[in-house]
Amino acid sequence: MENALIIARCSTSEVRQDVSRQTEELTGKYSSQFKIVKSFSYYMSGTTNDSTNAEILEYAVSAGVSFLLVSEVSRISRRVSSVLQFVETCNKLGISIIIDNYNLRTLNNDKTINTIVQMMLSIGASFAQMELTQTKTRLDSGRQKYIRDGGKLGRKVGSAKDTKKLLSDHADIVKFVRQGQSVRNIMKLTCKSSATIQKVKKLTALKEVALS
Repeated sequence: MENALIIARCSTSEVRQDVSRQTEELTGKYSSQFKIVKSFSYYMSGTTNDSTNAEILEYAVSAGVSFLLVSEVSRISRRVSSVLQFVETCNKLGISIIIDNYNLRTLNNDKTINTIVQMMLSIGASFAQMELTQTKTRLDSGRQKYIRDGGKLGRKVGSAKDTKKLLSDHADIVKFVRQGQSVRNIMKLTCKSSATIQKVKKLTALKEVALS
């Protein structure tokens, strides 16, 4: 039985349970076909996850992985160039990517490149990037209209948590910050956004300076 690993990614704004759902569905469908040696489940924007993809490939090579399992192509990246580069690297390594929602494999059984799938991936990745661009455009347009109509963005006055309560609510982040963990690792360990971690990290540092 050949080795496989799962890639389950969501942006920080998506539903938290979605990563678990991706992992569970892929495991249930493919565990009888492959030995699933690891699941890379994380929350990060699909436009800034190139370094994580590099870590995944590094692990895949070291673990002798032959297949990468993803629910859809956008789980790899939201950028066309990143998707195509990732696929090309996998092709060179002889690692086949299985895109579950379309039941596609990037390599044939003899490890040659599946040219039809490569073309479909290019189109699919382009649509994923187009969708992201359109979403950002709609959000920006909505914000601009809201401001023109007299609205104000940001927290309401008095709604910000005081430092003590914020650090208490995010004690897990404080613990990992004091251990010297990187922001990326803390995101993986706590499933919390980079902005929240950066804020808690800054407040933790200020508190320790005040106590010293």
